[in-house]
Amino acid sequence: MKGSRRLHMLLFAITLAALVSAPLALPERALAQFQTQTNAGALVLRALQVLEETYVDPVETVPLLNQALAAARHVNGAEVSTDQVPDLPSGLAPSEARRQFLERFGQIAAANRSVPEIQLAHAAIRAITGTFKDSHTGFLSPEQYRERIRRQRGEPGFSGIGIVLMARDGAFYVREVVPNSPAEQAGLRALDRIIRVDGKTTHGITADQISGMIRGPSGTEVVVTVQRAGAPEPLSFPIVRAPISIPSARSQMLAPDIGYVRLYQFDMGTANLVRSAVASVLDAGAQMLILDLRGNPGGFLHELNRVVEIFLPRGIPAYGLRQRGQGLVVMRTQGDPAVPPTMPLVVLVDESSASAAELLASAIQEQRRGAVIGMKTAGAVEASILVPLPDGSALSVTIARMYSGRGARLEGVGVAPDQEVQISTVDLERGQDSQLAAAIRVVRDRSVRRVLPTGLVIGLRPAAVLVP
Repeated sequence: MKGSRRLHMLLFAITLAALVSAPLALPERALAQFQTQTNAGALVLRALQVLEETYVDPVETVPLLNQALAAARHVNGAEVSTDQVPDLPSGLAPSEARRQFLERFGQIAAANRSVPEIQLAHAAIRAITGTFKDSHTGFLSPEQYRERIRRQRGEPGFSGIGIVLMARDGAFYVREVVPNSPAEQAGLRALDRIIRVDGKTTHGITADQISGMIRGPSGTEVVVTVQRAGAPEPLSFPIVRAPISIPSARSQMLAPDIGYVRLYQFDMGTANLVRSAVASVLDAGAQMLILDLRGNPGGFLHELNRVVEIFLPRGIPAYGLRQRGQGLVVMRTQGDPAVPPTMPLVVLVDESSASAAELLASAIQEQRRGAVIGMKTAGAVEASILVPLPDGSALSVTIARMYSGRGARLEGVGVAPDQEVQISTVDLERGQDSQLAAAIRVVRDRSVRRVLPTGLVIGLRPAAVLVP
């Protein structure tokens, strides 16, 4: 995507953002000056301008500014009535609407001096982006923006112990232990149930609360107590927090003939790492392959382009996109696949597989190249850019509608697996990854059935996962 900001197009789900050619944030001194000397209402108007110029569909100025006023009236429970500060009348010219908005925003700030104006502005911007109701348009605080940029660059995005949580029936389990993390070094395992953090029970708390308990400054210690399948008593692990970098991909052999590639996210350099991971399992003797996209939130579109080509033949329609005022453009693979076309392939997805991960799973499914196993994906599939704002915050803005290679809309719909498999609480308590076990069964079934008695090799699906 070309433009004056030289922003990169990407696919972005609730937890990742684009890398842009702009500073991460204003220096602290400059940020403080902005917050104290600038009318924060101008920040809201800047956010509106970004949306007007870049959002995939035309936007209406007055309704959005009224949403901003409504949010600012109720920050921190403060009540500024519409009698005190009325909405903007419909039919105003954009320039007059902006002038009146600044006047009304100033009135709200004056009536609620206990709340910093920048906080009112952030609430107003969140309200504006919330009206679009799509997965890729939203507001990021300065802290969230800095973390997203670091993660997208492959740098540590936060300090913690290096686990991915899974919530089931009010309990929290370790879905994934980040390779080479403090959690892995301490001995935590996938599917451990976290029952206490620093002696405090995890019963009845939210995912954000337990995440906040586990995260902390680098070099500090946290004690995580888990119940492990097969262990008679809970196990406690003192773990020293450290900066956490989530890898793009890793690989291993699940059996002498089954290769496994875990794709965590589509950040810078992902395609090269996936290609290396595939080569590693092929060199180790893999005859079948499982590609795990569970929990993958997406990332850069140009990395998706190269990853699709690892699995699908040249000339295949991978996905389509439509930008503002333009028709549908179908993107096709341009290279030769690294995975042999006859190798049995199974793709694992779940409710947290989003964006680029959904498009990859959809392309493999539509081309009948592999079976998709797990749960329906997130349905968060658009193309967006991340635009920094003057106070160090940022906007994620949808700039293109995304489609599958055959033209299906996935936003709000997701990719339905060929075979639905959910990890139940019973599975977790037994320490069993039922989705991975199903993938192993299916990929072995495909391996048995791909060779006909005549010796011809084809890519048949097992009967249990045939797609009409």
